[in-house]
Amino acid sequence: MTDQELLDMFIQERINMLIDVFYKNKPNKSEQDEERILQAEIFIEHLPDKEKQLVENYIDSFISQLALEEAFLYQHGFMDGIKILKYIGKI
Repeated sequence: MTDQELLDMFIQERINMLIDVFYKNKPNKSEQDEERILQAEIFIEHLPDKEKQLVENYIDSFISQLALEEAFLYQHGFMDGIKILKYIGKI
């Protein structure tokens, strides 16, 4: 395993831990939010197969992109923290 792969693994695990904390502390969705989600799911489910697959592929792609951005930002925030600690150590 390379250093980069190890760092990626640690970062992904930390992100997962923080997401768990986020959802434990987040208030439950409102009834309106639940209703909107249900309506969207029903709408997508009733689309013709071609359009349904297109929407599902778009959602999957969007979620994947957000996950990549999240990991990228966390990794660079982590590296920024290390740089700051090194800078403080020089003072």
